[in-house]
Amino acid sequence: MNPAAGKGMWASMVSLAQAVQRAVVETNGGTPEALEASHDLELVLQRHRNTFISLLRNPPKNTNERRTLLCAKSEPVTLPGHSAPVKLSESFVNEAIIIADMFNMSEMSAMSLLRSAEEESTLYPGIARGLIAVLFYYDSRVHLANSLKTLIQARQGISWVLLPDNEELSQSISRYLEPVLTINLVDRILELITAMDITKEIELLQQNCALGDAKHRKLVLDKFQAVRSLLADALFCWAAQTPLKRDECRRILTHLSKVKLTETSDGSLDPVNLALLMALLYSLEAGHLLASEDMTEALSQFPITNDKKFVQEIHRDIKSEQAWETPGLKAIVQLAWTVSLANLRHAVPTHLTDIDAILEEEDVILNEALKGKVFSFIQNSILTKKNTPLDTFYCQRLHGILSDFIVNAPERVKAMKNRADENSRLITANLRESLEPPTNLDQPFEELLTCLAALYQDGQCGELVEDYWCPSEILPTTSQPYRGQGSRQMALFKFVRLPGDFLPPSLFVPYVNLLTSLATTSRSAQYVYNFLLINSQPLSQGSNLAWDHFMTALNQYYNNLRLEEPGAMDTMYRVRGAPRGITPQEVQGLLGVLQLLSRVAEQDELSRVALCDNAAWSTLYVCVGLLTCAVPLVLKVELVNALAAFSCTPALAQRVWELIEGAKLIPLHEGVAGYQPRGLLVDIEEVESSREEFPLTRAILKLLSSLVQAGIPPMLGAATRQPGFRPYLDMIRDQIFLRHSSRTYRDASERWAVARGCLELLHQLLTEHLHPIPSALDQRTGQPPGYTILLEMVQESQLQRQVLSVLHDGVQLLELHKEIPGQKDLHASLLLVVQLLLSAQEQQHLVLGPSTKPEVVLCVERLLMGSNVQSGVSDHLLNMVRLVSHHQELPKHAALACQLLANSAASPSSQSHLLSLITAATSTATTVRHSFVEVIDHAALNFPEHLEAADAALKLLLKFLNLPMPNVAHFLLGYIADDMTTLRSDLLDAGARGYPRTALHAVLAALPSCPPSLSEVAYKLIYELCSDSTTSAATLRYLRSSRDLLYRTVANMGPPHNDSKLRLLSQGWILRCVALELRYHATHQQRSQLARLIHLLVAGAELSQQEPLDVSQGWVGGISGGRGPLLTLLDAVDLSIDSPPSLQCEYVPRASELINSCETSSPEGPVVDLKMLHQKLRALIQEGSSGASLSQHDPLQEELEAVMNHALCLNQTRVLLFAHRHFLEGWRQVVEVVVAVTPPDLIETATHHTFLHTLTHDLTRRLLDDSALPSLTTQLVSTLLMLVTTLRTLHARPTHHHPQYVSMLDSGNSSGQSEFPSSLQLVLRGLVECVARFKQCNQGVRASTYAALLNYLQIRADPLDKLGETSDNFQSLLLAPSETQEEQFHRENYDVVREELPHLVDILAIEAGVGHHVCQVLALTCLSSLAALEQRATPLTNDSLLLSHLTDHGHLHRLLDALSSDDQKLLTLLTADDDDMRPLYVYEARMSLLARLALSPTGAQQLLQSGLTTRLSEMEALSYRPIRYMQSTGSEDFLPSTVQRYQTVLMAALRVYLAVLTSLGSDNYSATAHLLRFLAAHSEALASGLIVPNVPSVQALEEVALLSAAVASAATPGHLATTDPSMLESGAQGTRLQKLLLTLLPHVLPQSRLANALESLPENEEGVNVREMARTAILTTLASVLNYSTSQLIHGKAAARDVTLMFRASMDNGTPTGVVGRPLSLAVLVECASQVSQHFFVARNACETATAHLQALEGNQPVEHLRQYVSSTLADAASPAAVRRLAEEHLSQVVAMHRQQEQLAVHAAESAAFLLWKHLEYFICHAPTVPGSAQEDPTGREVGVARTLTQTEVENLRKQAFSALQEVLPRLQKVHEEYSAQKGHVAFLAAAVTRIRRILVP
Repeated sequence: MNPAAGKGMWASMVSLAQAVQRAVVETNGGTPEALEASHDLELVLQRHRNTFISLLRNPPKNTNERRTLLCAKSEPVTLPGHSAPVKLSESFVNEAIIIADMFNMSEMSAMSLLRSAEEESTLYPGIARGLIAVLFYYDSRVHLANSLKTLIQARQGISWVLLPDNEELSQSISRYLEPVLTINLVDRILELITAMDITKEIELLQQNCALGDAKHRKLVLDKFQAVRSLLADALFCWAAQTPLKRDECRRILTHLSKVKLTETSDGSLDPVNLALLMALLYSLEAGHLLASEDMTEALSQFPITNDKKFVQEIHRDIKSEQAWETPGLKAIVQLAWTVSLANLRHAVPTHLTDIDAILEEEDVILNEALKGKVFSFIQNSILTKKNTPLDTFYCQRLHGILSDFIVNAPERVKAMKNRADENSRLITANLRESLEPPTNLDQPFEELLTCLAALYQDGQCGELVEDYWCPSEILPTTSQPYRGQGSRQMALFKFVRLPGDFLPPSLFVPYVNLLTSLATTSRSAQYVYNFLLINSQPLSQGSNLAWDHFMTALNQYYNNLRLEEPGAMDTMYRVRGAPRGITPQEVQGLLGVLQLLSRVAEQDELSRVALCDNAAWSTLYVCVGLLTCAVPLVLKVELVNALAAFSCTPALAQRVWELIEGAKLIPLHEGVAGYQPRGLLVDIEEVESSREEFPLTRAILKLLSSLVQAGIPPMLGAATRQPGFRPYLDMIRDQIFLRHSSRTYRDASERWAVARGCLELLHQLLTEHLHPIPSALDQRTGQPPGYTILLEMVQESQLQRQVLSVLHDGVQLLELHKEIPGQKDLHASLLLVVQLLLSAQEQQHLVLGPSTKPEVVLCVERLLMGSNVQSGVSDHLLNMVRLVSHHQELPKHAALACQLLANSAASPSSQSHLLSLITAATSTATTVRHSFVEVIDHAALNFPEHLEAADAALKLLLKFLNLPMPNVAHFLLGYIADDMTTLRSDLLDAGARGYPRTALHAVLAALPSCPPSLSEVAYKLIYELCSDSTTSAATLRYLRSSRDLLYRTVANMGPPHNDSKLRLLSQGWILRCVALELRYHATHQQRSQLARLIHLLVAGAELSQQEPLDVSQGWVGGISGGRGPLLTLLDAVDLSIDSPPSLQCEYVPRASELINSCETSSPEGPVVDLKMLHQKLRALIQEGSSGASLSQHDPLQEELEAVMNHALCLNQTRVLLFAHRHFLEGWRQVVEVVVAVTPPDLIETATHHTFLHTLTHDLTRRLLDDSALPSLTTQLVSTLLMLVTTLRTLHARPTHHHPQYVSMLDSGNSSGQSEFPSSLQLVLRGLVECVARFKQCNQGVRASTYAALLNYLQIRADPLDKLGETSDNFQSLLLAPSETQEEQFHRENYDVVREELPHLVDILAIEAGVGHHVCQVLALTCLSSLAALEQRATPLTNDSLLLSHLTDHGHLHRLLDALSSDDQKLLTLLTADDDDMRPLYVYEARMSLLARLALSPTGAQQLLQSGLTTRLSEMEALSYRPIRYMQSTGSEDFLPSTVQRYQTVLMAALRVYLAVLTSLGSDNYSATAHLLRFLAAHSEALASGLIVPNVPSVQALEEVALLSAAVASAATPGHLATTDPSMLESGAQGTRLQKLLLTLLPHVLPQSRLANALESLPENEEGVNVREMARTAILTTLASVLNYSTSQLIHGKAAARDVTLMFRASMDNGTPTGVVGRPLSLAVLVECASQVSQHFFVARNACETATAHLQALEGNQPVEHLRQYVSSTLADAASPAAVRRLAEEHLSQVVAMHRQQEQLAVHAAESAAFLLWKHLEYFICHAPTVPGSAQEDPTGREVGVARTLTQTEVENLRKQAFSALQEVLPRLQKVHEEYSAQKGHVAFLAAAVTRIRRILVP
């Protein structure tokens, strides 16, 4: 056995076996996988040709190899399998030499075994390297032998077709094996079988210490035996497919002649020699010639005909008188040869003339076979209990031999029958003469019958028994198809009828036993019944082969034995009569009859009912009656078995219940002292116990199981006792189960058979008879038996202890790893124990819920944690774990044990208990961990039982993961560190640094090949590990470093299987894991890994080196790398699931309600409990069966089946819907995380741009699919929101023009590409339709839809910053104006919206009025954005479609009316301690919409006409200004203070009026009047607001700025009293506010005390420069005050001497305080001009500095330098790219604020200069000549500014002004030069300065 090149001995054999298995067994022909497997198999077979030729022959020892190996101890040498010289340890070399000497093999082969053992040591923890190598040696031989067998099976032949779909592979294998099989392979196999002596092998292994513990010993010996069996099976497969040649058959004959039956304990033929015998029998077969269509081809195909010497030499060997060690073997070969010769005569009589003499010797050979007791040998040595059930092909061959003998030798069979009749008469005569019958009588016919009965017993031959029946003879009217071969079948049926109508006594039992064996199928049982029924006809009077005879004999026997029933005074002193018995021969006859009766009743229901319905036979009555009589125990056993067979029919079971109760077979109570109880219990306690055999006990358990299965009558035994099942349960539990372990058994296996029967019955009662039957009206029945069992199972009871004792004893026997008597029953008992505990655990809530005695009623979990009486420790859970370790032979046990462990150790206390049990000893911990590893590994076998076990193990791990750490799941998965208290931070591959193989390794290894049911649970487990904070990092690192699992899985992920729940769930878990992986990369700033995975998801390919990771190339015109997995999955997923059709019922009208009542909750949602529904339907049938006619019964049954099918379809639909939701949730998470974590430079690439646009459009398209289910589409709306938000960011206007943006836009424009793809309009159209589609959904869906629409409408919605433009103004004046891309984008958007605008506005307006607060805010904001879009798209028209619709449909009035409800809520928010800020947000959104509508003249007029002023004037909240001015204490206060809330309310209203005035102009009398009314209505509160805040804050200063602007705008021109008397009071209040406004002037100067106090404000708070915002607000207030003064001055008289004076003629030093009512001096204006001009240069310098910093960001500044511009909390968590982006945003904001301050400073300077000019012009030039007093205000009151000055005062004023303005005027001139001249501003400031200078010059 030479190992393949490059591989070791064991690895080579494993690869060979895998290739053979994959090509021959696992794949189907025609598929690509099959073609690949076939190719791989051809390559492997070519390498192993010599391996098969020298089958299992080890490479011989080699001196050079030994010398090389010894040298490797001291110096490195080159060894096979190693690429470089290596040095070996001394122990390794010594072990290799020992293995080489032990197995007589080459040293290098031994070394390869050791190397493989070392590499795979993690698969065998706790086993030494050398022992693993020994195991691998035998394992390699098993692999080779199994491969040979499989290849031989795949050959083309006559017995089977293993590869029906791959004939080419079968032919290839046949050609390959042809030379291998012809080179003395038979001799080699026979040599190996003879040489492989297990006794010698054990001695050899023990001498070299090559056997380990019991498990290792069993593994080694099992593999050794497997090699022998596989070799023999290979030879059999060879012969069965293509019969062996002459010489090969002769070699097998020689081998069989030396076989001794003494090798087995019971004299049976061992499986190896049996296979060799069958190989010979198949090779000698000639029957296949009869079935051949082409006789010429058949003759040339088979050796028996194409080899002329075959028949002669084989006949000579068989006829030889040479004695065989086992004559029976020779006899069966002779019988087979006789049959073959007969078949040759019938098949080709003209072609075999040369062997006529041999054919004539057929009878001689047959006589020799009969002398050799061939039939007895077949029965006693082949058809033994150890060998049954036989292989199907063995059965076919034996059936062929015996049936051919019957067909081809009818005269000999009849002669054997006649001989049997004579012997019977002789025996009868001797008995009549009271003589002993002869003992040396030859009984071949009886032996033939017995042999046939043994062959066909227990149904091992299947439908072959039907060959003995001719339906046309038994059932003349039958039309059923049947097996048959014409005359052959008639001959076999004639053999069955051979005994005639009467059988002699000696043949009666064998013949009846034959009929019993022939009734092993339903059809054959019916044939047997009808055959015996025909013999019961009147024409067959006197026949002893008839049902009449059988039943008559039973009745007669019962009548003879029947005793009178004891009277009421029956005592122990009653004298019984003499017993009346029968002979042993009659007992055997009755036994045979009862067995036949049981078999027919068990197999065929029609026959069963017919046997019981015959009133003349009284079958049930007689059987029960005989049980009450003194009959032999064996008869009682068969009587009970017959009753069990009849009880399979519920109607008959009811009668059996009544008869048992009437006969009192089960004792109810003990009698008086000394009185023995009646019934079957006497036989159990006395007879069976003394015999130490318990067949009656097992039969009783079988009977009760059948009766319980048919149903327990509700009023069982009501006539004589308290009704119920209690006596039977007491007997099962107390008399049988509790005592079974303490009894003595002659056969040790019977103990487990009894335990199995009891446990089956207990489990059946617990699961099926737990709840009382609803129709039972009598309350005397008591508790159901299942409830009684449940009550004992959840508390410390004898039953519970006995169940756990069975578990303990069974596990202890399994741990011996030996063959155990009754092993099958032992395994079944252990399975039932686990099932019983599981059922009790599932139903224990029925007892624990209403229990009032917690100290008595515990629970299964606590009991399993209790002490084990037999071991003395609490190891019940450990026994359950040990049961898992035997999963290889008991996979179902392991699955249920895992379920029980998962339920029992689901609490922290039980979990710690189990973990301590497992880790108490290192060996136990290693064994347990590896047991679960093997359970998962064996899922690769793809057997249902192993898959179920692996699934249960994974679910156990899932359940334990949720428990506190460390837990058992962490231990099994390898997360627990060596100290058993902490978790590891790193995971390693198995074997690395001694790291064991864990369940996680097994899960990852099983994923590629496991079925969908297991992969779903496996991926869920991986997701749980990735999502748990304690295991996430280690898991993700290991998955990425060792296998790159997630990346490879996504790369190979196919489209979702919409009809496969499991595939959808698996893909959903994968996607969730990918989302976690993305988040991990982003959190840990692993940019390369993040980009690689994102590119895979987006483009479906590995990130290429050419793909840019920056935005230098832009995205316009880019080509996507393809539709990645995210787009592909979205396209493929089916969002429409067909619901089952509605249920229409006639007999069950309330079927839907019945189904709904059976719904239960599950992780997959509400599902229908089919078991509960079935129980209710059964009760419905029972209730309706009495009143329903027979004609109604079948339709009712069909309708109930329809209800069950409908419920099943409903469950399938719901489960499939859940799977789709799960998949979409995973897809949603991945998409949202991808969008959220993609770096800015990566998202700007062409691939990602195209991906985002395509995905958004495709998603809207899928959401709007008419066939899509709303429950599926609504969960994707949030994803749509995030995508649209990303698109908004993507198309945002750049904050500054660095070169990459310029080049990108320029290149786009030059190539004709649009900056805004046309797909955006498709997205908008989809969003508008989504608003209409989801308007009836829940508020979360609606909110996401509105938010998505809002984000889209916000794309480029901010006005363009004209100050940042650097275009050529001169060129722009020459070119005609054209539409920009941005303007075109807005216009196209509006065109899309306009189509659905009325419907869209209706939805949003209704939502804004009655929706949830969030939905209201979003709807109002959407309306505001729509209005803004309309204004941007149609700037040249005043007509507004949106406004018209709002007005015409009353939406505008409802918006204004809603202010009343807002007022009440806001008042509560301001007055009460209420933290509900939602009304404030709704109010802000509403006012923002009104302000947006007011920006157009039409909208402003419509608002005023609709009562805006009335609503706002009536708002009490606006008049409620908090008394105490309170400011927020800082950023720690999340909620705004009361003052801040009021400021928000007020500023929102003020912005509306300012928008109205902006649209209509300050000269509009109506607008001004409305504003005055509003100000007057809340004058007190507003007056309090026109003060300088003590503590500067941005919001307070912004309030003052807005209020100042409003008051300044309300400066009404003209005298209101003369035009509108109703406005007199409003004008007065307005004048008061205006005076307050004017007093603010000295306080809002750039260098005032308030401005200096701004230094305390932070420069950077959450990315906002608060200080500059406050300074901007102060300058805005200053501008408003100056605007008011200017407006008052310019609205006065036209002549200069008639101007309205606002400042008094004084140049007093210092800044006046500005008391109300006292005019300010001109010194304030001078100071104002001076300070604003200074501040202009300060702002200009600051702007230039910030601009320089912003431009410097394009360089490679370190991130640490950029963090000064970013909030510390954000900078610490953000990536470098994010920090750079935040710094850019902050600096852009600072630049914008400084530019605004420049504008405000210039405006204030111009206003101050203008006021100075006008006032100085009046005071110096016109005051002396103008008489009069102080000026009058519009209301007629004195302002207080003196209008006359003396000449001295004028001169003084000129001098003071000249002195004060000497430095100010040049500064103002410089301001003009720096700003106005550069901006192309009108030279107003320069003109004002010039005129002031002229005035001041005398």
